Amino acid sequence: MTGALIFLTGGALGGLMLGALGVGTALIAVPLLTLVLPWLGVPAESAPLTALATSMAVVAVTSVSSVLSHHRLGNVEWPVFRVTILASLAGVALGSAVATHLPAAALRLAVAGFLLYTAWRMVMGGAAKAAVVKGGTPSTGVAGAGTYRLGGALIGVAGSFIGAGGGVLMVPFLSGRGHAMTRAVATSTAIGLPVTVLGAVLYTSLGLRDGVHLPGQIGYLHLPAFLEIGVASALTAPFGARLASRIPAARLKRAFAVLLVPLALKIAAG
Repeated sequence: MTGALIFLTGGALGGLMLGALGVGTALIAVPLLTLVLPWLGVPAESAPLTALATSMAVVAVTSVSSVLSHHRLGNVEWPVFRVTILASLAGVALGSAVATHLPAAALRLAVAGFLLYTAWRMVMGGAAKAAVVKGGTPSTGVAGAGTYRLGGALIGVAGSFIGAGGGVLMVPFLSGRGHAMTRAVATSTAIGLPVTVLGAVLYTSLGLRDGVHLPGQIGYLHLPAFLEIGVASALTAPFGARLASRIPAARLKRAFAVLLVPLALKIAAG
């Protein structure tokens, strides 16, 4: 019961942050799962991988409605999606394969480092400013497509290590290539959906390969946590969107950054 309350509370907070800041629930789900799962009987050495797999599944489910909404509004740049997606999928496949061979301490440090980086970006001002793109973009002629593929692959690898679709990195990457922020967020969300689906499937199957057979789990996917965090996040995301219209975004970001720092230090310390 205690675990369920923690996951429901964490999912609710993650949904609020997603709606208010556009920051994925992975920033809440991964550290929360990493800390709580050992209390629920998950071996400490497999808790980080279980956190990544479960977070990927949560993010995939909660992204569906967002992608559909952005598509209806015409914000998704599908040419960019088509150029980038295969490289991003290859990146998450490579990253998940590498992650399962790393010590638990190394994964904890990777997650903690990412959380500290995210907190720093939130305090310092967020995403990169849009730049003038020379030679066109995938939406105007696919010039420089190799840059998109390389960026997508690297962000896919990073996403596999943080249990997310990599939106925290993909949005500034696309914005820096000259895409308007609204379109960068929408396109990043569209790319992140199949990336997180593949990541969840891969981590689940790798867990089965490794002989992970724990109560309530399929491979590295923790079903109760997936349902509790996912449902709570989906329910509170609309309230977060309303909150964003009442509280300055800069204040929300700083408050969230303050929350991330002690979480990161706790995870790094094991």
